[in-house]
Amino acid sequence: MATIHDGSRETARPNPLDRLTAIQWSTDRGLLIGLFSVLGAILLAPVWTVHYPPLIDYPNHLASTFVLAHLKDPAFHFSEFYASNWSPTPYLAMDLILVGLQQFLPVMLAGRIFLSLCLLAVPPAVWFFIRQANPGQESLAFWSLLLSSNMYFFMYGFLNLQLAFALCFVVLGLWLRYLENPRPIRWWLLLVAVSALYFTHLVGYGVAGIVVTSYLLLKRRSAGEMLRSWLLFLPGAIFYLLWATHGRGNWSMAFQGLGWKAKGLLAMMLGYSPALDFLTLLVIAGCILWAGSDNREFRWNCNWLGVAGCLFAVYLVLPSNYGSATVVDRRLMPFLFVIALAGAKVGKRAKLMVPIVLLLFVLRTGNVEMNFLSIQPRLENLAQSFSFIPKDSRVLPFIAHQTENPLPEDHFWAYGVIERGWFSPYLFHDRGVQPFQVKLQTYTPSPSPEYLLTRNEPIDWKQIEADYDYLWAYGADQNALSLKAIGKLVFDSGNLQVFRLDHPKPLECNH
Repeated sequence: MATIHDGSRETARPNPLDRLTAIQWSTDRGLLIGLFSVLGAILLAPVWTVHYPPLIDYPNHLASTFVLAHLKDPAFHFSEFYASNWSPTPYLAMDLILVGLQQFLPVMLAGRIFLSLCLLAVPPAVWFFIRQANPGQESLAFWSLLLSSNMYFFMYGFLNLQLAFALCFVVLGLWLRYLENPRPIRWWLLLVAVSALYFTHLVGYGVAGIVVTSYLLLKRRSAGEMLRSWLLFLPGAIFYLLWATHGRGNWSMAFQGLGWKAKGLLAMMLGYSPALDFLTLLVIAGCILWAGSDNREFRWNCNWLGVAGCLFAVYLVLPSNYGSATVVDRRLMPFLFVIALAGAKVGKRAKLMVPIVLLLFVLRTGNVEMNFLSIQPRLENLAQSFSFIPKDSRVLPFIAHQTENPLPEDHFWAYGVIERGWFSPYLFHDRGVQPFQVKLQTYTPSPSPEYLLTRNEPIDWKQIEADYDYLWAYGADQNALSLKAIGKLVFDSGNLQVFRLDHPKPLECNH
């Protein structure tokens, strides 16, 4: 800022360079806001442009929280069928948020808002972590756009896990700030955030603990820093021990071989299109090679590479299934991908890669949007069946399909619980996972409707006839004779048939 002297007065004259800098900053900020707004709109488009977001587990989660929010509503008979069981167990975040939103909003709108939170939370959380772990390389956070709507998180409906993914990197970013300036207020804030992470998902909580411990060991930080960091996880550890000993049943574990582990390395890039998945793999591999090839600015960050190595070792020993949770080990892959982003300084090339990432993101999200739109007529056709089943009916879903991969039809029947107040024994009510109980005792021939017609165990058709009012059967052609023997076909559309059972009888509730 220049000054002008005129005797007793001194006045300031604006410096043209300062004005130019202010204009440049204002322009850059406007461009960034515009870019982020467009990216956010693209990210949310698949959720807000369809009536039924075809996420595998989502309808079941939404219906469970709808029941919890309306247990005492006289417009439904839910209190005769279900009960709540709130306790300090993991995985509560989604139930709490959705039940809370339904105090003010319709359930379908509440669900879309929650889906939007899961999508939008990931990129800024990763950016915040990269800013602390790998300063100057914040452009690498754009790669997290590829994780926001991948099959193993969002598309399968693992929404608690996706929320925990974002919260995990917020926690790690706050923790790195705490290490630089260990003020008490930051420690207490971290304690709250880490405890919230426990109540969101155990995988995110476990990853945070592994990253914190391995980083401190690799950096050879003091025992006091290690102790103070571990104390952040103490409330969650206590709740976990209580949950493991009293809050859940005996959960079994299943392990897979090295072939499964090798395929799992590609989990974070899976989508609807194998061609796009292959292109994504090529782009990532090409960018890795370009980042280190003839690049004087390239530097390894050995500490974060070591952390990534520790997390990879955990991936190798984790079971594939644990209790009701499937592909447990593969859920680590997106976490590992982001930790690896902190393992190298790419320099200016990190920014040069941004257009490549954005183009790939637009292609993949556009493919998701097209698939979401294309499946709507099929789902709307299934929804027509709801009007053929009276309110408050006892409905047993039957699901069978030829592919090993789950389909949106697997839990689509759960919208009938929302729209018609049905009872179904297949609403998610795993002990120690959901704050939800089924108290109406009925014959349930399998743990999940999509396993019902693919199991070799015999089905007691007479007991089904006695315990239920209707069967909602998808892909049940091989059992058509058994179904027609106990019920009357009232709806038939393609792969879906609805049968009214002939002799339902009153049931006793187990209070």
